[in-house]
Amino acid sequence: MTFVIKNSHKAEPDTRLPPVPHEVNLGDIRLILLPPGDCDFRQVFSVNMFDVNLGQCVCDMAMNSDRYIEESVGTETLGFFPTGTDFRLRTSNPLPGLVLEVGDETLAHWVQSAEINKTRLEGYSDYRREGVAADLGRSAIRYLMRASASRTQVDRLTVEALALGIASRGMAQLACLDDDIDSEINGWTRQARRREIDRAIDLIEARLTDNALSITDLADVACLSSSRFSSVFRSMIGETPYNFILRRRAEYARDLIIGTHEPLAQIAYASGFSSQAHMTVVVRRVFGTTPAALRDG
Repeated sequence: MTFVIKNSHKAEPDTRLPPVPHEVNLGDIRLILLPPGDCDFRQVFSVNMFDVNLGQCVCDMAMNSDRYIEESVGTETLGFFPTGTDFRLRTSNPLPGLVLEVGDETLAHWVQSAEINKTRLEGYSDYRREGVAADLGRSAIRYLMRASASRTQVDRLTVEALALGIASRGMAQLACLDDDIDSEINGWTRQARRREIDRAIDLIEARLTDNALSITDLADVACLSSSRFSSVFRSMIGETPYNFILRRRAEYARDLIIGTHEPLAQIAYASGFSSQAHMTVVVRRVFGTTPAALRDG
């Protein structure tokens, strides 16, 4: 199949790629399969573009300029072009390609979430090696082609997952300066997990003395299963949720012991312990001394 876009000689070129047979519009995101063939077009993009390039190609390209320069775009590369880029291209693509259009509002949300310096996006136009994005692009191409051949409706969730996967690789590419995209994405995962654990810690602090507080309650607020929550919590905080709660209750009890004249048994119950004896065991473990010694000291 040959795909030709003749748009470069228009006085006011189109700002979006024209509708094509293999595309899925997901609202502020549009995933487009470009079949192999000749391209000759100019666009001043009104959206942000991620371009998955699978095969080596030589093209005449001009970005924000009237002057075409012969460029060699490598295999398995991912390019990004922000809104406003004046992009001109003349080439013959030997392999299918995949383009992801992203609206400004969605991209701004991603930039904020990933804590990317906005100035890195200004005038950014580049193709960089990205094998994972290429693999995701191949999967998307196969899926869209099979759906078209069998005349079945595409599953939007499947397409969205592939599109967001490509977008995450592109955003990591924009964020990192050393090309270590995997480390950048792992960092985002740790940040997201930390936010989930922080929500659980906020609940612990709010219900510190409530002995009905359960791991299930904490897992629910962190949007994790109970087993997954305990594992993530320990990896992030360095102790199990149960031990964290006991330590915080011991610290709360210590402040009451030192700062009030309330009986120790009453302080134990006020701090969420089942008994004074339980409080004594935990306080001794945390502080290396007994509640009575804390008060006398």
